Amino acid sequence: MKYFLLPLALFMGSVASACDLCGCSASNQFLGILPGQQWNFVGVQYQYNAFTGLFPSPFENRPKVHSTSIYQTMQVWGRYALGKHYQVFAFVPYQYNEHKQDSANVTRSGIGDITLMVNRTALDKQTGDWQQLLYAGVGIKLPTGKHDGMSVTDKSGLPNMQPGTGSVDFMANANYTLRRGKYGINADGAYTFTTPNKDDYKYGNKASAGLTGFYTKVWSSFTLMPQLGIRYEYALHDYDNYTRKWLNEQSGGYMCFMSVGAQAYYKQLGFKAVWQAPVSQRYSAGNVTAGHKAEAGIFLLF
Repeated sequence: MKYFLLPLALFMGSVASACDLCGCSASNQFLGILPGQQWNFVGVQYQYNAFTGLFPSPFENRPKVHSTSIYQTMQVWGRYALGKHYQVFAFVPYQYNEHKQDSANVTRSGIGDITLMVNRTALDKQTGDWQQLLYAGVGIKLPTGKHDGMSVTDKSGLPNMQPGTGSVDFMANANYTLRRGKYGINADGAYTFTTPNKDDYKYGNKASAGLTGFYTKVWSSFTLMPQLGIRYEYALHDYDNYTRKWLNEQSGGYMCFMSVGAQAYYKQLGFKAVWQAPVSQRYSAGNVTAGHKAEAGIFLLF
């Protein structure tokens, strides 16, 4: 059962997108609680994000425009340990994005942007009953997903609806876990550096930080790990044209979520589920409201 001595590793390829104005990118990566670095694994996970929007009409004396956006991701992911200190992660997502605005309904689906990451164990120390784990790493998101920047219905730009962002982005992350017996707490942070895509559209850089507590209960070959935490996400403004520095004022902002979840293990088979609810937010100049987020996955240790 030693692989249940774990780090909490966050990798945020980007914040989930909300609409054509909010300026987030089209993919979202979140690892959650994982087994120890000596184990490899492969799995499938599902992610769900929902947003509503209320925007001023582009026409004078017209009512505000209501919108609903739902972003769903099904992805194959895995980790391979290179010796005692390094871990390589890979994510291959499939995106299904839906945007409803008044009578219009736009959907986009397809293979998303593939992400690769390498983490290194910076600290693994046992002092009496206390265990400390510190991981840090970097990653890259490749523009493998389709990104045409246009809506089928009205030919207006919907950059966030695309399966991919069309850009090469770089990430850095670190997380620290302190554990004593069955109880533990984790603090983590991540930052994404974005670059302009072929249309010279640049999504804003993004930061994320979280604090999570967890508990481990073991019954023979079965282990249950409930968790409770809080997460803060912040995104800078996008650029409609990065060369000319045309800032998209209807983008960027912050979101704060409370999260509750659990992982269950039976021998080398693992399952995870996390639900997040917003407690404070201001995004897209206040025009976008985030709903809940949900994630579930299953993976095999080997």
